[in-house]
Amino acid sequence: MSAFKRFEQFMENMVEGSVARMFGSPIQPAEIAKRLERAMESQQTISVRRVIVPNAYRIFLNPRDYAAFEPIRADLEREMGTYLTDLANERNFAMLEHPKVEMLSEETVPRRTIQVTAETVQASAAEGATRVMSSTVRLKAQEDSSNRALLLLETPDGVHPIPLETTLLTLGRGLNNDIVLEDTRVSRHHAQLRYRTRHFWITDLGSTNGTFVNGEAVSDIALRSGDVISLGGLELLFREGTSGV
Repeated sequence: MSAFKRFEQFMENMVEGSVARMFGSPIQPAEIAKRLERAMESQQTISVRRVIVPNAYRIFLNPRDYAAFEPIRADLEREMGTYLTDLANERNFAMLEHPKVEMLSEETVPRRTIQVTAETVQASAAEGATRVMSSTVRLKAQEDSSNRALLLLETPDGVHPIPLETTLLTLGRGLNNDIVLEDTRVSRHHAQLRYRTRHFWITDLGSTNGTFVNGEAVSDIALRSGDVISLGGLELLFREGTSGV
């Protein structure tokens, strides 16, 4: 049985058969579940070995619609968290932590409307662990990148390519970077890559352990294919195809 079918079956008697009829809500739990699914699908982030999806979700309803669910809010939030876990497992997605779902009343939301926000909340990183998550990579890391600029990171499972698909990217340990390198040697906002004058330039953002290119400390320098970038000791190889980016 699919995650969605399990969710529908669980909620049918508890919500749709009682509370929704009592308050006459036009919104059904299945609709909310579908919105959560779309939020999960639309915010995928590639990792070294997996696809990361958000683990913190907020559901905003008009107060009159929210009233139908308030008596069972805690149970509903818990079941929706389980649903998202099952859904992620079905699709081979990963979350940094067990998902948390909050249902909230919001005056600015029109009646019969569901608004969902989703974000990835930082989990505690194991000491010395290295994980890569790039919001610019999406599901393209396995594509042929022979004519693209990219970074190559050596991992225990082999070399992991990180295509550079925009002209401005930030690198660091914080989850709000374009390329997230979850390594204790890397600062939260470590460096920036910018494409200008037909080259990618790397700029140090005042990092704690410094940015190096081919062993030399740098503050701002143009990169050439084959350069070795070190972010506080974490090394990445810069490659650029014959046609650039």
